[in-house]
Amino acid sequence: MVVKENIKIVVAEDETLFRDFLVRIIRQRFGFEIIGEVSTGEEAYELCKKHRPQLAFLDLRLPGISGQELAQRLIEEQPETRILIISAVEDPKRIGSLLSMGVAGFLNKKEEFSIFEQAIEAVANGQIFVKAAAQSNSETPDVLDQKELLATLSEREKQVVTFVASGMTNKEIAANLGLSIKTVESHRSNISKKLKIFDIAGVTLFAVRTGLVSL
Repeated sequence: MVVKENIKIVVAEDETLFRDFLVRIIRQRFGFEIIGEVSTGEEAYELCKKHRPQLAFLDLRLPGISGQELAQRLIEEQPETRILIISAVEDPKRIGSLLSMGVAGFLNKKEEFSIFEQAIEAVANGQIFVKAAAQSNSETPDVLDQKELLATLSEREKQVVTFVASGMTNKEIAANLGLSIKTVESHRSNISKKLKIFDIAGVTLFAVRTGLVSL
């Protein structure tokens, strides 16, 4: 995979050793420009406002402004900055909420070196990347259950799920599929009943874990 050159990155991580590890991967493997290595959400926010980097790698639990709050601000104020959330704590609902919010990816701190490389490469190339224990083992009962649920959806319903997971509104989905808004609403209602998922974050995580959204 070809990675774009001249990418600027802000790294916000309060654990010094882990921050150094991340920066080393970014510099040695990709040669990207690190415009800031900081330990708090406030510092990261100021750097991002000033330099408007293409990428921001944020620890979920930063001191001061949390990684999630900072991600929300950046998505609203400068959506061109793609965000990778990094955390040692996994919560499927939280991951789904982050993806629904618009972050480019989620990565567990406990992953191997090669997975960090994959994450950086994917996000730098405009892709979504999610690697979490919750979705890394395809043989877990929970994932098997979700794949069985996936089989209950029609092809059209799978398309709708994919569009919902990408953040589209009913109006946008209708335009893309050549349907009326009412028909899209009907599809979404049927999807919720079949999956027993009634929020966008849940649908997003379902799409990620069943492969409807490319990682």
